Amino acid sequence: MAGIDSGVTVENMQDYLNVDGDESVIQSLISMAESDVIGNIDDTIPVETYRKYYQFNQAVRVMVDFMYFNRGNLGVTYSSGNNASQAPYPAPYLYLINGIRWKIRRDYSENSGQSLQSKN
Repeated sequence: MAGIDSGVTVENMQDYLNVDGDESVIQSLISMAESDVIGNIDDTIPVETYRKYYQFNQAVRVMVDFMYFNRGNLGVTYSSGNNASQAPYPAPYLYLINGIRWKIRRDYSENSGQSLQSKN
């Protein structure tokens, strides 16, 4: 994998997925996953800041993996006993986002002199 501060690339995503080809599909999924993570944390912070965090890059990889191998099956209902639910995000993705949400916002605020904006 590339350095932790370089972000996710098509080449290292192909290695992660163990696939050849599909460069444009993978690039599109990387862009979408980065936007999704950023949208779930704070979209006022530049993507370059996020890419410095290993957890951000791993969340992007997890989401790309999920979307790549589940194309056409997103929103599938999973049932467990009498409970049925939809799985829009894989659990590791949510875990990674929750683990870095406040750290990224705090670090960015401390390094840029900007105040944090409340974001749900």
